[in-house]
Amino acid sequence: METVAAAGLEIYLYRSRIRQGECWSSVVAPGLWLGTLAAGRVVVDGAEGAHGMRDGGPAPADWAPGSAARFWAAEGFESRHTALADGAIAGVFLRVLPDAVEDLLGPDGARLTRGHGRAAAYVPVSMGLVWRMLGITGPATARRLHLTAAALHLLGHVVEAGETDGTGTRPATPALSPADIERLHAARDLLLRDLAAPPSVPDLARAVGLNARKLGRGFQALFGSPVYAFVKARRLDEARRLIEDEGLGIAEAAWRVGYSPAHFSTAFRKRHGLAPGAACGRR
Repeated sequence: METVAAAGLEIYLYRSRIRQGECWSSVVAPGLWLGTLAAGRVVVDGAEGAHGMRDGGPAPADWAPGSAARFWAAEGFESRHTALADGAIAGVFLRVLPDAVEDLLGPDGARLTRGHGRAAAYVPVSMGLVWRMLGITGPATARRLHLTAAALHLLGHVVEAGETDGTGTRPATPALSPADIERLHAARDLLLRDLAAPPSVPDLARAVGLNARKLGRGFQALFGSPVYAFVKARRLDEARRLIEDEGLGIAEAAWRVGYSPAHFSTAFRKRHGLAPGAACGRR
């Protein structure tokens, strides 16, 4: 698990492989927590305290991609996890430090931290943003800033979506078997392998053993965007990395990710909020 600390936040990025039935524990420090899985499925259960009551932790939950669990921990507690399926697990977890809650969240901070702890509220989350955070690369300082900005963006969306103080209900997600999830991850890897010339959806579906309709629906549910939108975003992210980190010229970076220079500038500006020339200036 990688930890990045900045601006009153702790950002945890987690990737691993697990086997069904595997169990592990972690200590949850005090603060306002937001956790979301990008891949995998686990049961999370807060440990009982000395008097047989939970130390402010969330109730047991079957946790899968598609929503974020938000809860306040007034005191630290132990959290137990049990894997429900074999395969990859990946997630992003944010902790707003207790002293930073008011500065970051203002009046909402008091609402979300009232009492000694509460069951987790489940709110919708942008899986595209979660995967983007897991994939951010670059020099240490720039990467830390990009991760912090993305974490604040994610936190803002989740706080905005969770207007009630009670326990939310996890949004429904399409039924995906462990085998389906593995195939969808294989499809994602194939797309990332050649961003300049990715396979068509029918070809991609055949390559991973899914029909095109199930691939399309499952891909959006798991990764937060349709296949073509995912490819477009990853192309533009890779182009920015090539320009900023490797010093490629704008035209060369565009061709490298499958864009013609004539259409590249407009798409790049829409994705990143700045012109490719400005990215060149950040080297």
